[in-house]
Amino acid sequence: MSLRLTLLAATAALLTPIVASANTPAGLPASCMTYELGGTQTTAHGLTAKTLHAALTGTDITLDIHGVTLSDPSGHVETATLERFNEVAAYAALSAFRGGISPACKDQSLTINSSDIRGGTPQATWANVTLARPGHDMTIRKASIQAVQTTPDLRLKVEGSGIHDTKQPLMPTQLSADLTVQGLDTARQQITINALHAITGSSAIDGKGTIDPGPTASTSAADLHIGVTNVDTLIGQIRDTAPKKVVAALTIARLMGRQNGDTTLWDVGLSGGVVTVNRIPLPFSVP
Repeated sequence: MSLRLTLLAATAALLTPIVASANTPAGLPASCMTYELGGTQTTAHGLTAKTLHAALTGTDITLDIHGVTLSDPSGHVETATLERFNEVAAYAALSAFRGGISPACKDQSLTINSSDIRGGTPQATWANVTLARPGHDMTIRKASIQAVQTTPDLRLKVEGSGIHDTKQPLMPTQLSADLTVQGLDTARQQITINALHAITGSSAIDGKGTIDPGPTASTSAADLHIGVTNVDTLIGQIRDTAPKKVVAALTIARLMGRQNGDTTLWDVGLSGGVVTVNRIPLPFSVP
């Protein structure tokens, strides 16, 4: 269960700051997050940077990237907006790695005005990425986020390869997602996961569904359909290296799943703070 909930949290953290339609501020204050691009160079439809360093203020969580490319092949999105698009992605990555918004950022928002990207296809590619805190590193060889559609809805494609996490043995080494955000200019958006595909060990994870993000998990809703191949093999691979609670959680999740050949299937729901798996409520509530 922990892997699926982590993916849900990361997706919500990534999209929530992007989809707001309020007037766009210049950036988050240093009291929330510090952010610096180094070695920038303007290109025909964007810019490149040799380095990016960002950190959540008051925490020991940092983001370092050695190779940033920002562009809009359509030529509709201004360079300044591409930089904010990139800052939003950095903020979301740090927040997802932390597992939620830091206290210093609680009353802050970093948004992109939807009208600024309408008709464009902004995209960001990161190379040699490291998210770090003492005793815990997550590295990604290449990551990208691309807005392939911005009207009437926002459709994003996210990809990551060469992923390694020192604390999460079930973290996929490859991940791709195709997401659509509806209701860009409304108070509440709906996120549709058109397709999610990930590889971890000898197992493949595929999913689809919808997420209605709220201010907290208890006011959010989700309806997800997930399948994982070779779950027994995966449990055997991590049994000696993963924490016992991770192995136990995956074993319980397997028992709650439905079998279809070598694939274990789950229907995961979230409503009113209650998580259900294949319509069975779990014995805890989310805050």
